[in-house]
Amino acid sequence: MVESFDGVKIVYDVAASGVSISPESDQPTLVFIHGWACNRSHWVEQVTAFSDLFTVVTIDLAGHGDASFERTDYSIESFARDVKTVLDREQIERAVLVGHSMGGMVIAHTARLLGERVIGIIGADTFKFVRDDPRTGKQAAQAERITADYEAAIESIVASMFADNTSDELRRSISEGMLTVPKQVAIGAMRGMANDVAMFDLVAGLQIPKFTINATGRPMDESSAKEAGIEVRFLPTVSHFVMNEDPVGFNQLLDKALNAIDS
Repeated sequence: MVESFDGVKIVYDVAASGVSISPESDQPTLVFIHGWACNRSHWVEQVTAFSDLFTVVTIDLAGHGDASFERTDYSIESFARDVKTVLDREQIERAVLVGHSMGGMVIAHTARLLGERVIGIIGADTFKFVRDDPRTGKQAAQAERITADYEAAIESIVASMFADNTSDELRRSISEGMLTVPKQVAIGAMRGMANDVAMFDLVAGLQIPKFTINATGRPMDESSAKEAGIEVRFLPTVSHFVMNEDPVGFNQLLDKALNAIDS
């Protein structure tokens, strides 16, 4: 646990490979960032698969999972500062950031914030419409819905993230966690996304390798992502939770991206 810039307690796990994460180490640390209303447990399959080779850090952003929720403004920039706080605490000077959904926005801001300390970013079902202004797009519409009728909106939004063939166990475990996020956090983080900048200029300005691993069956403006310098890979699913729905396939694509970043 570590206190972020505003005193909010950020909770994180470190799965150590035995490789030093001191400033002198050339081995990158993998840092996993969850999405809206999610938590660090969603990366369990990736921790298991990669912690023998890397030091792996999974973080609960403010208001999510086991982190505290005294914050009043759940902006994407504030989440990026949460990540920076953890990396500072652990003295991580060479990181690959992996972010799911909203976490993609967070890792883009974090990479800009940390500069050369981040050597690559990898999205998970994110960076879909990088040219769109979130203030007038999907996030803004969802922020309006969830503010107007919270219970109905959050259940509908969460349900839309799964595939028809998602297992009952996976659907239940993820949904239960998302639906128990404090109301002010769920609304605040959705507003934080809606009030953020369009991703294109931010991501295009990052002079590091950039990847995203997305669901084949969900809408995406692939050409704009590629124009921003993002290498796009797909998994054959319509579930938003690509790393949970197909962990083997996701981990294979993640491994290829990591090899390209650290080659």
